[in-house]
Amino acid sequence: MKTPLLNGEALISRLLQQHWHLRTTAIRHIPIGDSAHSYSLETSAGAKYYLKLVDRRSKVGQRIAAHMAFSLPLQQLVAESQLSEVTAPRPIPTLEGALSVSHNTFLLALYEFVEGETLAGAYPMSPELVKRIASALAALHTIEIPERQKSPQDSLTAPFEADLLANLASLEFIFAQDAPYLQRLRTLVWPRREQIKEFLQESQEYANKTLSLSSPHVVCHGDAWGGNMILSPDGRLALLDWESAVLAPRERDAFGYMGFIGPDFAVFDAGYRMVHQGPLRWHPELLAYYAYRLQLRNLAQWLHNLLYESLNEVQRANDLEMIEHHCLDRLESVRRAAKRIFEFLREGEKGRKV
Repeated sequence: MKTPLLNGEALISRLLQQHWHLRTTAIRHIPIGDSAHSYSLETSAGAKYYLKLVDRRSKVGQRIAAHMAFSLPLQQLVAESQLSEVTAPRPIPTLEGALSVSHNTFLLALYEFVEGETLAGAYPMSPELVKRIASALAALHTIEIPERQKSPQDSLTAPFEADLLANLASLEFIFAQDAPYLQRLRTLVWPRREQIKEFLQESQEYANKTLSLSSPHVVCHGDAWGGNMILSPDGRLALLDWESAVLAPRERDAFGYMGFIGPDFAVFDAGYRMVHQGPLRWHPELLAYYAYRLQLRNLAQWLHNLLYESLNEVQRANDLEMIEHHCLDRLESVRRAAKRIFEFLREGEKGRKV
């Protein structure tokens, strides 16, 4: 979230002392994201930590908190696997051995602190960086989850579709007497409603094409964009924010590099094959579907937040900016990239048969 939780420092200090026996000397809010509060912490012993505070009063907060039952043990597994290409911030267990603490409507998780800047500002990414990310994701995809751990599977569905369509329709009834941010929302989205509906239809068509595919499911980070990555001092890529992690086809992590905001997919493919062992076939239907679904899911979430959640002005401005500059402006580039990926992979298959 762009602003800290009201009176959150006192709550954090008390819970850290109670559950981790840590006494903080500094608590600094990190103004990132739109689904949880983030803080960097310093303790009297000179140690640094990262804290995530999820507020379950919001719809997205409820979803994230529920998913952390899977993502926190997974992060721990990745951190302890000591892969040479990729790592994750290790969750710090409480005194009772739990990986999170529930307090009223809040869920708190504490992690080791990873030094460095995220790659959010690295766009457009260089081919060298994309290859490095591809190799890291290929290494992640080799992780095996213990059979006893219940693991979510990507169902290739869009459960947000009905809400998105309903919220699009509701924009018609925003008028001049409504709040300025609602008027701005209507100005941005309402004129694009038919384009959005067409995009949704095309997404469903790609989804239908995936039904006959047989693609192995691997451990996917699920949100592998630059803002969730840090090049750590030891040279590995540290993946942050695992609350979208899922067992899915490898395309779930690869679609963000198919060319709509960076080099074309050939660069990612080359980096992935540097680590991946054995035959590899990318499915363009899956890459296209995931690219479409991301834009639609983000739009659905930001629309819901602005229409129904209790946001402050800073967060409202952020969500409006996200809709304008990180969603609506990408629809056409995603559409073009999806068409190109079919051509690229078709030519690649011909080349490998020769």
